[in-house]
Amino acid sequence: MVMSKITKAVAQKITAGLDNLESAMFGGQLAKAKFVVYKDVELNSKIKEIEFFINPHTIQVSKEAQLKEEPSPGGTQEKKFSLTYPICLKLGEIWFDTYDSRESVRTKYINDIESLLDYLPETHYLPVVVFNWGQWHGTGKIPAEYKFFCTKVTVDYNLFLPDATPVRAKVDLSLEQVKPKKQENAERPKQSPDHAKLYTVKKGDTLQGIAMAEYEDPREWRRIAKTNNLNDPMELRPGMKLLVPPILK
Repeated sequence: MVMSKITKAVAQKITAGLDNLESAMFGGQLAKAKFVVYKDVELNSKIKEIEFFINPHTIQVSKEAQLKEEPSPGGTQEKKFSLTYPICLKLGEIWFDTYDSRESVRTKYINDIESLLDYLPETHYLPVVVFNWGQWHGTGKIPAEYKFFCTKVTVDYNLFLPDATPVRAKVDLSLEQVKPKKQENAERPKQSPDHAKLYTVKKGDTLQGIAMAEYEDPREWRRIAKTNNLNDPMELRPGMKLLVPPILK
C-alpha cells in the first residue's frame, strides 16, 4: 500500500510537477514541444501532430561539412569544400506517462512516434517531420531547412500495472534532415551531368524513393535496379552501396 502511494506520487510529479517547476523557474507560459508530420518535403499534406507529454531533456544538433583534397600548383594538397551533410538532431529523455489514467502509454503515445519510421506507399518514403518548440529556433519561426526523417526510436518502458500494461516510457529519437532535390543541387558544387553517384542505402529506403530523390521521378527505379543487378526491389539492406547512373540527355 505504501509502495503504491509512492509510485502514484512519482507519477503525479512527472505529469504535473515538472511543468509547474519549469514555469516557476523561468516564468511565462510553458511551451510544449511537438512534431508536425507531413507526407511530403514540400509540407503540402499534413498527417498529424504529436505533442510531447514532457519536453525533451536534451537536444543534440550535429552539422558537418565534407572537405576534399585536390593537388595545388605547388605540389601540395589543397582542401576544398565538397558538401554539407544533412543536419542531425538527437532528442533525449522524452518522458510519457499514463499512470493516472491507467491506459497503455504505448497505445496513447508511443505507437504514433514509432509510426514515423513507417514507409508511406503514396510517397515511397518516410513521413517528413518538423520539430516545433516555442522559441527554440530563436525567432519562434521554424527555419525552412528544418525538415527531417526520423531514423531511430529507442523506448525504455519502466513502469507497469499489475496486468503488465506499460504506463511510463522514456524515448530517445534521432532525426536526419531531408532536403528537396532543388535545394541539394543549389548547395552542392556543380558536377558533370554524366557523373554517376554512389548511394549508401539507409533504413526505410526503397528503389522508388531513391529514384525520386535522384531523378525526381520514382518510375526511374528500374534504371537503378538494372545497373546494380537487383532482381527483387526488396533486396535493399541498410549499408548497401548502389551505383546511381546518370540520365544522359
